[in-house]
Formats: sequence, structure tokens, C-alpha cells
Amino acid sequence: MLAISLTAQSQDSTNVFVKTLHSIDSLVTESLSSEGGIIPAPMFNPTMGTGIAVLPVYVYRLKGVHPETNPSTSQGILFFNLAGNFLVGAKQTLYFNRNKYWLDVYAGYSSMNFKHFYNNGEDQEEVQFDGFISSMSFAFKVKNNFFIGPMMSNNYLREELPDRYNPLRVSEEYYWYHVPGVKLAFDSRDNLFYPESGWFNTLTYETMIHNPANNFNFDKVTFGLANYQGISQKRDMLIASRLFSQLGMGLLPLHEMASPGASPVLRGYITGNYLNSSMVTVQTELRWMYSEKWGCVGFMGYGWLFDEPRTARDGITLPSIGAGIRYRIFPEFKINLGFDVAVGRDGSANVYLKMSESF
Repeated sequence: MLAISLTAQSQDSTNVFVKTLHSIDSLVTESLSSEGGIIPAPMFNPTMGTGIAVLPVYVYRLKGVHPETNPSTSQGILFFNLAGNFLVGAKQTLYFNRNKYWLDVYAGYSSMNFKHFYNNGEDQEEVQFDGFISSMSFAFKVKNNFFIGPMMSNNYLREELPDRYNPLRVSEEYYWYHVPGVKLAFDSRDNLFYPESGWFNTLTYETMIHNPANNFNFDKVTFGLANYQGISQKRDMLIASRLFSQLGMGLLPLHEMASPGASPVLRGYITGNYLNSSMVTVQTELRWMYSEKWGCVGFMGYGWLFDEPRTARDGITLPSIGAGIRYRIFPEFKINLGFDVAVGRDGSANVYLKMSESF
């Protein structure tokens, strides 16, 4: 699979819809105004079929804001393949008043079907879902690098699941899923596109508003911890490390489950092959910009996929290793275009073409 991801503040999501399109941020100087482009890419996915994705991206500064304010971004995604899968969506991120406030909004429609392995079994099962998805989050600075704010997702979906994911025999119809939550963040990165120092830590809590029409009911906690450390005097080499976890409690619908595969979570897997309520992952990456335009990365990671926290010992392990190249497509913003190849367990592999770094 050739996976496309635009990575930044929303990178904590393991939602199989939302993680397809991540927000894109940057710290820029007063002299910069805007950058934009359209990224087309073929997708070779043994699970979902061969297709193509197109991602228009526009990065700009709102009129009248202070020069220290992050630029706002508008982006979209259009994906379709020969198997009949498609995804269309748009995302808007706005920053105000020297980054004291930011607003993040996403909406889209998706129709997907794919093969899924149950834990470490060799048999595959077909999973299908389609419907409208939307999410919104708002954050404000409370002190220094600390942020807090509400978040909300509203999805109208139909899911066709194996019986073990549907023990209560919920009928395969469209249902509303309203999931409010809260997010805490600490962000001391020196740059949001290509950080060379600092931390980016997040903690979120979400709970589903019970819908009498179906029997899904859950609470979900995510935690992310990322650090960036330069290791050369020329500032051309650094080590980036990230811990991420999702803990799901209760009966989660398919689209809220954790799945390795998206580059911020764990590379080397095809999203949807492995699904469960909870996951813990660790990644370390060496990044080297050996010239003004070109660079390379090497990375490795490990993860655990399981049901609820009390059943963590019954889960499966998820090794990951890979390498990639970088091309600095927008030098003013320190934006890299990346191409990564990664492998995981049982011969699983994935290819990633992405704007910005994985985390």
C-alpha cells in the first residue's frame, strides 16, 4: 500500500477514518505568506486494492494575525480504487493570537471494505463500512506550553462486522455516533513541521453518548509522548522518539478501534489488517538531512494490540522496522516530502508517501 498522511496536531488518532488525513502545521517567519500544492500518488494495497489518492494542500497566514502565529491550513483528500473503495474529505485548521487559540475541523464521506486478520490468525475476514464522518476540536493556551480544549466527533455510519465484533447482533444499518471529549497538550517543539528539539505530549479522553438504537457504549483514553533531540553540531542529524497508546473500555464500533498502519502510530502494517480496542506503540527514528534538499531516515518500533487493559497479556506483538528518503519540497517552512518503506510481523509491509514527518 502507498499510504498518504499529513502529520501534526491530530496525529494521536487511531480512528481508521480520521488518521487517513492528518492536520499540517508550521512555525514560520514574518516574511512568509503561503505555500500550496497538489500531491497525487498511486496506491498499491493488497487488502483494499489498487487505486490513486490526490491531496491538495494550502498553507497560509490569516490576515491581521501576529507574525508569531502559526499559519492556517486547508487540505483535502480524494481516494478511489478499482475495488470500489473511496474516501473524500476536507480539513481546516485555524490559529489565532500567537497560537493561544486554534480550531480544527474535519468532514468527509467514506466507503471501504478490506480483509482483516483476527489477532495472529492466518484466516482473513471481510469488514465493510461506509458513511459520513466529522470531527471538531478547539484548544486554548492555559500557561506557557500547556493547552486544553473540548473535542467532538459526529459520525453517521453503517458497519458490516464479523460476529465477534458484533456480539450483541447490532443490525447493519446507519447509526449516529456522538463522541465528546477533552484534550490536554504540552508543546515545546521549536518547529511543527521539522522539530529539532522539544516535546509534544497529549492526553485525550472520549466517551460515547449512548444511542438507544444500538448497543455500542465505550470510553477511550489516548496518550502520546514525543521527544526531539539533535545529535550533531551542524544540526543536520537528530533522534525523534514517540510513545503512543490507546486504551478502549466497553464495546467499541469498528471505526473507533485501534489499528497499526498509519505512520504516526506504527509503520509496516496495512490499516485494518489488525484491529482491537487498545494498543501501545513505541517508535524511534534517526533523521539526517545530509544536504540542503535531501535527507534520509531509519526507524524501528514495537507495539502491543489487545482488548481492554486488563487483557493486555492476551494481545499480539507488533514489530516494525524501515527506512526512507526525504526531499525538502518547501524549504521556507521546513516541509519534507517523504518516501518510507517499512515491514512488520508475518511479512506485513507498507510503503508511505507523505508530506511532513511521521511524528
